[in-house]
Amino acid sequence: MSLGALKRIFCAACVLAFVSLASGPAFAQGRADLEKARAAYLARSFAEAEERLRSLVDPTSGTKERVVLSQARMYLGATLLAQGKRDAAEDVFEKLILEDPAYEPDPLGFPADVVNTFIDTRVQLQERLKAAAQTAAKLEAERRARDEAERRAREIWLEKLKAQAGEEHVTVRNERLVAFLPFGAGQFQNRQPVLGWAFLGVESSLLVATAVTWGMGLYWRDRARDEARDIALVARADELQARADEIRVWNLGLGAALATVAAVGIVQANIAFVPQFDERKKRPLPPLGNGASARAPRLTPFVAPLVSPQGAGVMLGATAITF
Repeated sequence: MSLGALKRIFCAACVLAFVSLASGPAFAQGRADLEKARAAYLARSFAEAEERLRSLVDPTSGTKERVVLSQARMYLGATLLAQGKRDAAEDVFEKLILEDPAYEPDPLGFPADVVNTFIDTRVQLQERLKAAAQTAAKLEAERRARDEAERRAREIWLEKLKAQAGEEHVTVRNERLVAFLPFGAGQFQNRQPVLGWAFLGVESSLLVATAVTWGMGLYWRDRARDEARDIALVARADELQARADEIRVWNLGLGAALATVAAVGIVQANIAFVPQFDERKKRPLPPLGNGASARAPRLTPFVAPLVSPQGAGVMLGATAITF
């Protein structure tokens, strides 16, 4: 064992010896003072007994020994009862019971009134402690219920906040000029996709058919003109010209049908015209944590009219938004 360890053990032993020597006389003095107060009580010198006992139970200068302190309080309560100070005696018994719950008075060392008062005080104190415990439990249950209600209200509020933050209110304004455009442009703007696709398909088919028949008519007319220059092929030229005239009729009919369908689409788009639409679009919420995750750009197609001194038209395009 090292020298330092021996020094520490020696110091600890000295401290214990000092505490023992210091506490021994103090305990003996407390016992002596308690016996003097007891003798005064038995001699019915209640004023002297109360003075000695109050010195023993004084928190600053009184005894610190649990046994002596409990006995002193018991005798102080008995002394106060003997002087008719019941309330003060009950207060002393209450302190005794709270600090030394296992204490039991000697039924042969005190009068029956003193022992009964001590027992009554203990019963009342237990009932008060029980009532206080019940009140504390009730308050704790109310606090937990209140905290749970606040937590639930916070969750509901957060869900509503997330729902509002996850939606974007957008007002889309329609242009009247788009309603005068063919090929279902007005129907698509009015949020009528079925009619829009119908007019787009029919008008596109009629446009293609008109263009094809117009080209075929030109072809057969040029053939008829070339063969009319040869006298031997005059009859053949008349036949080709008749075919060109027939295709011309079909071309005019298809053109008229195209114009009619386009006019019907324009009229319907103007009758069903809606100045604006209020839309709710989903908006992604930011991720939890410090880092922001990259997202792909969102493409939004659009149709816009173009008006210039050279003429009118329509512009098709798309916008990209990156969050």
